[in-house]
Amino acid sequence: MENQKPVIGITCSTKDIGGQETAYLHYSYATSVMKAGGVPVILPMGDKETVKEWAALCDGILLSGGEDMDPQQIGAEPHPNLGKVIPERDETEINLINYAQNNNIPIFAICRGIQVLNGALGGTLVQDLNEERGDVIKHYQDGARSAATHSISVDKGTLLSEILGTEDISVNSFHHGAVDEVAPGLKAAAYASDGVIEALESTDLEKSWMLAVQWHPEDMTEVSDEMHQLFVHFVQKCHELLEKEQPAL
Repeated sequence: MENQKPVIGITCSTKDIGGQETAYLHYSYATSVMKAGGVPVILPMGDKETVKEWAALCDGILLSGGEDMDPQQIGAEPHPNLGKVIPERDETEINLINYAQNNNIPIFAICRGIQVLNGALGGTLVQDLNEERGDVIKHYQDGARSAATHSISVDKGTLLSEILGTEDISVNSFHHGAVDEVAPGLKAAAYASDGVIEALESTDLEKSWMLAVQWHPEDMTEVSDEMHQLFVHFVQKCHELLEKEQPAL
């Protein structure tokens, strides 16, 4: 089908609403994908076989933000300040990551997503920055979600610097955990002024396209063209791979 838009599967959380456990996702993820030319589809939690069926329908996977990753998923014990965890969500997303990698499906990971991606691929996590790192800037802001509240430095020559068109930019911030040791197959692409890793990307973008950020660009796309471009580039990459898979006429 000519000009087919890529389908972007977006992971979600759960929330009790009126006594009913409900699939839950901030709508800004969907609007940011649509604004960039993609078709958003919300992916609930499921077992490994179900995840394969969902992922096979998607041209890209967006790992959304949310609660903390269960440290037991990566062989660590819980820190006293660990927040809410949903092991079923961790397992769903780990299975999605594995499927996407094996089938060359692009992954864009946001906030919690960067931590799950790093953990799933063999990296480690800081569960609470204030307790484990000590001298850090404020990483959980009180301001509006669209407001940029701290600066980051982007490494020259990275995919992220190419997309943003700059090596210095300010971002919003809503996290107390972070990437610690970077997983094999990934490299750090940006840092906060205190040294906290703010972005990761694949070491081999042709083999496995992965980009992950610690902030929430979906909440900034209406006020920042740079944040919009993150979604545009992701959706365009998904579209490129989609076109390669189309049968010749």
